[in-house]
Amino acid sequence: MIIMTAIHKALIIDDDEINNFICIRNIKETNFAKEASFCLKGEEGLTQLKEAIENDPKELPDVIFLDINMPMMNAWDFLKEYQTIQPDFGKKVHLFILSSSVYQKDIDKSGHYDVVTDYIIKPLNKDKLSQIHAKYFGKTI
Repeated sequence: MIIMTAIHKALIIDDDEINNFICIRNIKETNFAKEASFCLKGEEGLTQLKEAIENDPKELPDVIFLDINMPMMNAWDFLKEYQTIQPDFGKKVHLFILSSSVYQKDIDKSGHYDVVTDYIIKPLNKDKLSQIHAKYFGKTI
């Protein structure tokens, strides 16, 4: 499965290293994005985003996959701060909640944030990447 993509960079923010490894492998194997990286903490993700805004906004990711349940800063805390810096991006960044939670309360809560593109239930496999790409980036495989 090959995706011809205009997506330059994907960022995964999740404290689960095994999940991150699998996501990055699937992103690379499908050519979903030219680059893929991860952060294990929400704070680290915000720091990277702020540094990109200050130093080189072209280095901002096009796609962010954000886990809900992380220590120290969960997705909801992350989103509160993310909303304050997002207007400085100068481009559209698609932020997806990527969670193993199937609770309707979490799905509904994510819908209250204008900066959240969609809610994706783990695992982020090749089929889901293909669906995301087709739906939000207008590309077919």
